[in-house]
Amino acid sequence: KFYELSVSDTVKNGDAFLKLVIEPNSSVAEDVFRVFVNEVEIRAEQKNNSEIFGSASSALLKNIDQISSSTSLDDPTSAQSKALKWLLEQDPFRGTLSTSRSMNRYTIAVIYLSLRLPNIAAHLVGQENECSWTGVTCDAAGDVIKIELQNSQLTGEVPSEIHYFAPTLELVDFSENNIVGSIPDGLYSLRKLINLYLHNTALTGTLSSKVKNWVELNNLYLGNNELIGEVPTEITRLRKLRFLILHANKFKGNIPSSINEMKNLFYLDLSYNDLTGGLPGSLSGCTKLRHAYLDHNKLSGPIPSSYGRLGGDWIIDLTMDSNQLTGGLPSEWGDRKKLLTLKVQDNNLTWEIPKDICKQWVLDGNGELVELGADCNICHCDFCQGRCYS
Repeated sequence: KFYELSVSDTVKNGDAFLKLVIEPNSSVAEDVFRVFVNEVEIRAEQKNNSEIFGSASSALLKNIDQISSSTSLDDPTSAQSKALKWLLEQDPFRGTLSTSRSMNRYTIAVIYLSLRLPNIAAHLVGQENECSWTGVTCDAAGDVIKIELQNSQLTGEVPSEIHYFAPTLELVDFSENNIVGSIPDGLYSLRKLINLYLHNTALTGTLSSKVKNWVELNNLYLGNNELIGEVPTEITRLRKLRFLILHANKFKGNIPSSINEMKNLFYLDLSYNDLTGGLPGSLSGCTKLRHAYLDHNKLSGPIPSSYGRLGGDWIIDLTMDSNQLTGGLPSEWGDRKKLLTLKVQDNNLTWEIPKDICKQWVLDGNGELVELGADCNICHCDFCQGRCYS
C-alpha cells in the first residue's frame, strides 16, 4: 500500500492546530496536537514535561529530583509542587533559560513559598533575571550569594532546598520574621556561609553539631528564638567567628570549655538562657573579645581569676549579673581604660569590688566606666552611692 503524508495548518475556535494526515488509499487517520500560543504560554495537551521542553526539561527535572523529595513534589499543596508547576507552566521565561538558571528560579520559588512571602505572585512575575528578585543578590557569574528577607512578614519554614546554593551562598538573613520550625539540614550544608541572621524569629528545636560545617562563618545571630538543648561543643570549631549571639533562648548545660579556640571572637552574647555550671576560665583565651554578656542564666561557682585579664585587658562590656556566682571579682583587675560596663549584681558575691575598678569611673577622669552594676554590700566605691543594688 502507498501512504501519503501531509501536514497543514488549520484554525478551530480561534486556536492554532497542526493537522497530520496519513492516507492509505482512501482511508484517513488523524492525530491532532493542540499547541496553544498566548504570548508567554505554551501548552501541549497529553504531553509530559520532558516533551514540552525537550532534553533541557529532562535535565531540569532530574536536578529537581535530587534536591526535593518525591513526596513533596507529588503533594499539590507543598511549596515544592507549587514551585515546579509555576516553573513549567507559568514562568514567562520557561523553556528559554539554561538548566542552572531554571534551578535557581525553582529553588528561590520554593524558599518564597515555604516562608510564605506575602504577595508572592508579584515577586515571580515580570523579572527575567532571578538575580533581580526580592532579596536575591548574585555575583558577576550569576551565582546566588545573598538571600535577604529580613522583616518581610514571613510565617513559614526554611526549606532544605536552600542547600542547592551551598557552593556560593555567603549570606542568609531571615531575621525579624515569624519563621517556625527548626533549622533544616539544608542550612547546615552551606559551607561558604559568612553571615547568618536568624534572630528575632520563632525557631524551635536544637542547635545541631552540624554547625561545624560553617567554617567560614563570621557572624551567627540566633538570639530571641525558642531554641533548646545544649550549646554544641562543635561551635568552637568556627575559628573565624566574630559575633556569636544566642541570647533569649532556652539553652541549658555548660558553656563549652573549648571556647578559647575561637581566637577571633569579638562579641559573645549568651544571656537570658538556662545555662548552668561554672564560668569557663578558658574564655580568657579569647584575646580579641570585647563584649561578653553572660547574665540571666544559672551559672554558679567563683569568677575565674583569669577574668581579670579578659579580652587581653581590652574588654569593653562584661555582664554576669543575675546568676548564682560566689566569691567576687579578681583582686587584680588591671588598668582597663576601655571598660564601659561591668554588671555583677544579683549573685551570691561576698568580696568587695576591687579598688582598681573604682578607679575606672569616667567622672574621675581615669577611665571610661559608665555603668557598674553591683550589690550595695560589696560596692564601697564613691560612685556606688545611690547606684548600687540592695
